[in-house]
Amino acid sequence: MPFYSSYPTEGRLINTLQKVLDSKNMTSFRFSKVSDLSPTTTRKIYSDQYYIPSPEVLERICLVLDVQPGDILRIASKMEAAEAVCSGV
Repeated sequence: MPFYSSYPTEGRLINTLQKVLDSKNMTSFRFSKVSDLSPTTTRKIYSDQYYIPSPEVLERICLVLDVQPGDILRIASKMEAAEAVCSGV
C-alpha cells in the first residue's frame, strides 16, 4: 500500500466538510452516527480544514452525503495560502 499523509506538504489542499454539513444542518457527531465513522475522525475532519481524510474515509463521506470528492476537497489559491507581512512602519 502506498504511503498516505493526512497533511499535504504544500498545505493548499483543504477540506470543506464543515460547510457541507452546516448546509445540511448536520453536526459532526450526528454525521459520525449516520456514516458509521468514529466521532473522533469526523470531529477532526470537521474542525481542521487542513486535515485530509484517507481515500476510504473520503469515499464513505461522499456516499453518505451523496456528494462528489470535489464538493469536500478544494485547492486554495496561492493568495489564500500566503500570509501578508507588514513592516510595521
